[in-house]
Amino acid sequence: MKNLLTNPRVLRSWLGISLMGVLLGGCSLPIKPQQAQNTYRLNPPALQTGAITVPGETQPAAYLIEMRPITAAQGFETPAMMYSREALMLLPYRDSRWLAAPAALLTDAVEQTLGRQPWVAGVVSNSARAPVAVSVSCNLTRLEHDINGETGHAHLVMSCLWLTPTTRGVLAHWRFDQTQVMPENDAAQFAAASQELVNQALTQIVEKTRELLVAPRSVS
Repeated sequence: MKNLLTNPRVLRSWLGISLMGVLLGGCSLPIKPQQAQNTYRLNPPALQTGAITVPGETQPAAYLIEMRPITAAQGFETPAMMYSREALMLLPYRDSRWLAAPAALLTDAVEQTLGRQPWVAGVVSNSARAPVAVSVSCNLTRLEHDINGETGHAHLVMSCLWLTPTTRGVLAHWRFDQTQVMPENDAAQFAAASQELVNQALTQIVEKTRELLVAPRSVS
């Protein structure tokens, strides 16, 4: 046996067989599949408000609206779905996320909701050289899943300013701070509860915008 192992040809054959056995044995080991990533989004609500009529005009009025991209507070500027079991502590879901950062999803939802209204001629993100009637600027403070024992709720906090496009004077200020109870503490229920809050918030944003456009001082 000793003479066989010292033979270079026999030694190479023996090492090849041993290596193949190791590789085949490794292939038989169980491989844990990667956890699927669940992705959720925030959609615009199905909201339709009445047209705006101007005395002396035969056609309903339609205004150009400036909607600046919504900014987000620290901790909510990524697609992570955040939850909290303790005060002052936020953690991201491991296997679930938003399709994009919540502020971007909200910006898109507000633009679409405004754009569907009969009194909106269009929505732009920059008022430069555009005959904009009013400018809307919003900030997302929090969108999180708060857990307290076996119960939980979604919490949405955001605020908006309505500005005159020429002087940037403040026409109105609005703040939304509401919660929505969740039947179960999981990402799917958090997404559903968040959507309910978004529907409420965007309805108020649209109604406030319309209210300011009806007032003579809001048109510049």
